[in-house]
Formats: sequence, structure tokens, C-alpha cells
Amino acid sequence: MNWFANWFDSEYYHILYNNRDKLEANLFIDNILKKFQPPDNAFFLDLACGSGRHSIYLNKKGYNVDGVDLSKKSLLKGKSYQNDTLKFIAEDIRSYKKPTKYDFILNLFTSFGYFETENDDINVLRNVKISLKKNGIFILDFFNANKVILDLKSYEEKKINNITFKIKKTYDQEFVYKEISIQDQKNNYIFTEKVRLIKLEKFKKYMRKLNMNLISIFGDYQFREFNPVSSERLILVIKKQL
Repeated sequence: MNWFANWFDSEYYHILYNNRDKLEANLFIDNILKKFQPPDNAFFLDLACGSGRHSIYLNKKGYNVDGVDLSKKSLLKGKSYQNDTLKFIAEDIRSYKKPTKYDFILNLFTSFGYFETENDDINVLRNVKISLKKNGIFILDFFNANKVILDLKSYEEKKINNITFKIKKTYDQEFVYKEISIQDQKNNYIFTEKVRLIKLEKFKKYMRKLNMNLISIFGDYQFREFNPVSSERLILVIKKQL
């Protein structure tokens, strides 16, 4: 089983990351709406949506939203908010495509680069291109690989609900790894997160290969200019013109 299918459906994943900042997520969505001014009838796809925090907020703003994620356990929270204009779909993003359906596709909070091969990553992007309407916008929010390596904290330990999480981080030429050792009373588990270290030039190569138009590059959720050394994020804005 792929690491993400196993880990994202684990109860320990949701315990470890339970404190993710909803206000930050909402602020990013507000900034997206302010900058790109989608029409009232715009249709969004939140690709690899997790528990749906971005999807739910977008829907509350009045937009039609589909949220897609492989993890059925993650989707449980989002599905409690479902309505006629908000749907959550359990599917692998490598296979999900809906020809010319969406005005905007969002892939946020480093929800890309999980796969063993670059061909899988490229196939996700190909599906995005197929699923966008003409002149549709794709926003990909990834970590800045340069800064991740520079700031890598090799070890940390957290205790949450009497569960001990010991986290070791390493990297090689292709991936950054996070080994998570869990001690829950007498039970011990180990999970490993693994994300491809994709830098800007490699993303540009992907876009050229797929004839996708990269129109803007930003370095944070306020859409400030990207700095290869100091920016926390690498946010790509791609427009479908063909």
C-alpha cells in the first residue's frame, strides 16, 4: 500500500495534525478570491482536499465546489457539510478527471509529489488540464524545496492525548522524508511521509511538457514575490488556454 493511503487513513494522522490553522486556510482562500475575482457561478475543484477545510469555506462563500481525496476517513468530516453545491468524492487524483468542468482547480498545502514516479505527478497535472474549462485557472500551493532543506529539523518529539510522536526528518536527491514513530500505551507504530523535492525549474519543465501556461509565481499566501531562498511557499498559477 502507498504510504499516503495508509497514513492519511490512520487515526494518528488526524491526531498529529489536528491543530492545523483554519484561519490561515480561510485567509488564503480570501486572498485567492480577491486576486482572481471568480464570477458568482464559478465551479471549483479542491484536489486532494483532505478533510475539506478549503472546500467548505469556499462553499460558504457561495461557490460550487467538488472536493476530491483518496482518504475516506479524511472525507468523513467534509461530508457532514455536503449540500447541492458541495460534494466530496473519494478518488485517487491520478485518475480523477472531468473534461472541461471546472473554472478553478486548487491543489493546496503541499498535496502533490507523493508518488513514486514523476510520471504519476505529471499525470495529475494532465488530468487538471483536461478538467479545466478554457481560460480556467489552476493554483498549485507547494513547499519551497530550497527552504525545506535549509530549515530541516532532524528530530522533534510531541505528546498529544498521552500519545508520543517521535519525528525524524531526512532527505535525499529526490524526496524529503518524515519518519513518525508513535507510542500509544503499549502499542507502537511507524509511518513515513515522503514528498518529492520539486523545485521551480522542474515545475516549469512539467508545464512545458504539458503545454500549460504558467502565468504567475508567488512565495506566500499574501501573494508576495517568490524568493528561491527565503519564501515559505511556492505558489504557481497556471492558465489553460488551449
